[in-house]
Amino acid sequence: MTLRPKPISAVLESPPALDPRARVEGARATGALWLIPVPIGNLEDITLRAARMLEAVSLVACEDTRTTRQLLSLLNLTPPQLMSCHEHNERKQSARVLELLEAGEDVALVSDAGSPAISDPGARLVRAVIDAGYAVSALPGPCALTTALSASGLSTERFLFVGFLPSKGSARRKALSAYVSLPYTLICYESPHRLEKTLLDASELFGADRQAVIARELTKRFECYRRGPLGALVQDPGVVKGELVLLIEGADPSAPTSERDLKSLVAEVLSLNLSPSASAKWLRERSDLTRQQAYELLRGARER
Repeated sequence: MTLRPKPISAVLESPPALDPRARVEGARATGALWLIPVPIGNLEDITLRAARMLEAVSLVACEDTRTTRQLLSLLNLTPPQLMSCHEHNERKQSARVLELLEAGEDVALVSDAGSPAISDPGARLVRAVIDAGYAVSALPGPCALTTALSASGLSTERFLFVGFLPSKGSARRKALSAYVSLPYTLICYESPHRLEKTLLDASELFGADRQAVIARELTKRFECYRRGPLGALVQDPGVVKGELVLLIEGADPSAPTSERDLKSLVAEVLSLNLSPSASAKWLRERSDLTRQQAYELLRGARER
């Protein structure tokens, strides 16, 4: 007996009607906010559903209307009404969105690239819509952090996304020190002109042997993954331009705590201004130190 694959029309659901009453349990029977991911580079990554929704809604709230209008033109989509919604006016524009939802209109939220509200504007608007009792629905689609993670070769079981690291050196090193002992793949976005300093800080804090990946220009013509220990990437990060995702291997929980890791942990716990007992407990939970060793190490660090 020969098995024949089902036609795609029999596998996929037919496009649902824009019925706000059927979207979210407990939501008001009015309009809904749709979070629509857009390509991070390759236009073919737009989904059929995303393209349909961008034409079906009454308004598209955009991080930059010029960027979204250009995207819609390239995709041959008839642009609906566009409205800017970025970090500087998001609170004000939320009121306009709520008015449309109350009138029964559907609104889409997009960023310049990728999934809205992920290291991009949108979180405030989403919270405002939810608090007002309207429905919010997110479409799956392009996102740089998951794209980079899946092809990184690092552990995908547990990961921590921290967005953009602080631009100032001292703040960046303090932030990185908090992640040194965590057994999660660390993911951050970074700009080309700061990558060298970030790699240097990471190499000093995590150790030159910690594995890392630089993912550049994802889905675009010059897409590139550069893999290796942090020490090697500091010396030769490759072409440093375009949008970057930096991924750093998580700590091995079974490995003994290194002197470098201890210094980072001590610096972090001292910055928390905890009591001596709480500081020692915090340190013991993140290292292989005994109670007495933790107290002595912290006492010595405070006296210096």
